[in-house]
Amino acid sequence: MTLEDKGSPVEAQVQNVPLHFGDIMSSRETTLRLPSTFSPMERVLLTANGNVQRILSAFYNSTVSVEILKNVKTSQTEEATTFEREVNIICLNQVCCNARSTVVISDPNYLKLLLEQQVGIGQLFRYLSILPEFELIQVGRSPETFWREYELRSAGVLCRIREEFPDKVFALQAVAETVQPNVGVVETPDS
Repeated sequence: MTLEDKGSPVEAQVQNVPLHFGDIMSSRETTLRLPSTFSPMERVLLTANGNVQRILSAFYNSTVSVEILKNVKTSQTEEATTFEREVNIICLNQVCCNARSTVVISDPNYLKLLLEQQVGIGQLFRYLSILPEFELIQVGRSPETFWREYELRSAGVLCRIREEFPDKVFALQAVAETVQPNVGVVETPDS
């Protein structure tokens, strides 16, 4: 989704990035320069290769969870099956990231794991002990968010993901959950 899709008259600052910036999931080089309009912590999130939840959990010293909004099979051919997925990453009872992905599975054994053994798409790489190739494609900023698009690839699996973070993702304040009568006590972390 582009800013135009959201009806925003403001053009996003978009930066195409090199295919790899070097770490355990890519080539031998370790360099990536993002625009100075991103803070150091924003750059950490934008270049994270599968550990956004861990980064946010460590930053806030709090539990981070994933809320699945959509996880549907959208097409199936003899060659591949495609899923559309959308999740919110929740920290301090607030959405700190929305991720939309298209996942293409071309290995029938991987598809069987997803459909018959209920392995989640997000856990597939870890479940199979596969270290996917990470490619950061674009980063950008809108008036109230910053975002990135990237791919995770391995033989039989391709994930194209867009994550959008609120500008204040590193300035969240704990929000207490509403407890309904006779439901029980909900613990929230101290700020």
